[in-house]
Amino acid sequence: MSCFKDIRSCGLAVLLVLAAMPIFAQPVTSASANVAAQALREERAAFFGDLHLHTGLSFDAAASGTATSPDDAYRYALGDAVNYLGRTVQRQRPLDFLAVTDHAEYLGVALLAAEANGRFAGTDWPEKLAAVAQDTVGYMGIFSPSGFRGTAPAIEEFVAPMLINDNWQRIIAAAERFYRPEQFTTFVAFEWSPMPGGAHLHRNVIFRGPDYPSRPFSALDSPRPEDLWSYAEALRAERIDSVLIPHNPNMSKGLMFATSDSFGDPITREYAARRLANERLVEITQNKGTSETRPEFGAPDEFAEFELLNIAAERGADPAGGYVRQALARGLVLEESIGLNPFRFGLIGSSDFHSGVSATEENNFTGALGRSDDVADADAVLNAVNPVAGAPSAVFSVSGLTGLWAERNTRESLFAAMQRREAFATSGTRIRVRLFAGWNFGDDFFSNADWVQRAYATGYAMGADIPSTAAIKGGRFQIVVQAVKDPEGANLDRIQIIKIWQVNGQPHERVFDVVWSGDRQRDAQTGALPAVGNTVDLATATFTNTIGATELLSVWTDPEFDPAISAIYYARVLEIPTPRWSTYLAVQSGLPLTTAVAATIQERAWTSPVFYSE
Repeated sequence: MSCFKDIRSCGLAVLLVLAAMPIFAQPVTSASANVAAQALREERAAFFGDLHLHTGLSFDAAASGTATSPDDAYRYALGDAVNYLGRTVQRQRPLDFLAVTDHAEYLGVALLAAEANGRFAGTDWPEKLAAVAQDTVGYMGIFSPSGFRGTAPAIEEFVAPMLINDNWQRIIAAAERFYRPEQFTTFVAFEWSPMPGGAHLHRNVIFRGPDYPSRPFSALDSPRPEDLWSYAEALRAERIDSVLIPHNPNMSKGLMFATSDSFGDPITREYAARRLANERLVEITQNKGTSETRPEFGAPDEFAEFELLNIAAERGADPAGGYVRQALARGLVLEESIGLNPFRFGLIGSSDFHSGVSATEENNFTGALGRSDDVADADAVLNAVNPVAGAPSAVFSVSGLTGLWAERNTRESLFAAMQRREAFATSGTRIRVRLFAGWNFGDDFFSNADWVQRAYATGYAMGADIPSTAAIKGGRFQIVVQAVKDPEGANLDRIQIIKIWQVNGQPHERVFDVVWSGDRQRDAQTGALPAVGNTVDLATATFTNTIGATELLSVWTDPEFDPAISAIYYARVLEIPTPRWSTYLAVQSGLPLTTAVAATIQERAWTSPVFYSE
């Protein structure tokens, strides 16, 4: 029996593999590392890209009429014009990096099986798929009841090793063709997509390169994340490194951040260590909703209701188990009991578009899920029920992008940024945000031209673990944060710091406004900050940058810091209001604005947290 089929049957083998693994769960920022890497860290720049994109090689994309190839995806990301659903589409601004993450399940088979004179000629598959060619739900129904949903065996002829391997090699070859070090980075990747009971427990597997496995690992091999980790760990022993990124926790029915493993047993320290080593990042926002938090969870947060999908798939027995902020909090509680926080992750944003085109620009949205939200039929997108959402396609988001602080635009440098969690997420905008934590930076910290160099040398960058031994007795725990507007986007409203901590097994959270634009003053009674204002003209889908700031900086001192209490901090940056993509589409098409969603949006960025451990 394969260890990838049943981890419990092969426990010794798995432990032997683990014994040979480097332990990435240790703090990644130390004094010696700061000194050794200082010259490089001064030069780190923010690179923007998408780590989650599907082409026609994904069965569900093919079911929706998408026929784009990995080559098309890379060309679009570079700013070239490509064909999508019979239309010519083109990005306004190229990306710095891209990972094509087609589903490992039946990789590339759906398009092949539909070809009348292709590899499945002489079988009933071309005719069977032709009968549902315009029926997305019916087409997907042929594939989705199989093993990765846990309700039926896999379709045997669709999982032939030669078939899957040929398509996997096609993905690798495309990434190699378009990799242009220092200009455009491509990552070989795939998505592992189990859906037990309809819960999305998917992970994207991003390989560092230049070596790759002979085949991807699919939910047809195993639907358990522990087995996916074993796959990644065995490859790492062969120097084939990867990072695994959970996505759409909001659609996991609360299972993504459950306090039990996939067998229903309580999380152990060993489980936590493996998860930390393999899953360094989590996707906080994408096309199918934002997974930061919800208004009904935790502390008051006036900006919590942002791009929430609000469909049945978001709900489960433990809805808080599908949201990032609540996961960070429960991780602290787990850390107190088992000695390790399994949910110590950095944050990224991605698109998860099933179009092959990473169209994350609000005013240049092409549609993301094939014919079901083809913006060429604007009225249907804005008003007709989408079969995936059970609501108009307008409820889907144009999110998001990943920002990585790296020395160079290369696989090696960007992958290292992912591993150390020096990453941030945006809802599609290109806000550039830095965050450092430490002691006694001083309120005049930004007056020095070399403040970034000093922050790296004396503090901890986003994503870092901060041991209590670093605390300075009597010192002020401070966070340095800088946000610079998207050069072609909206001005900035404010920067907030979200603090999460636990006392006696009870989690707590609080949102702090730390710096904002204009001369607004807090309400003397409530402490609330007035809204920044709104310059959007809904009739023309335009806005002006007559309010807000081009840059915001703060040295924030935690007024409640207790060196004896573990805490987590991350920053959230908000832009001034701008038109949402659905508003742009309505105005461009001469249609009324939809009432299914808000007409405006406050785009934002989230930094990876810093983790102070008592």
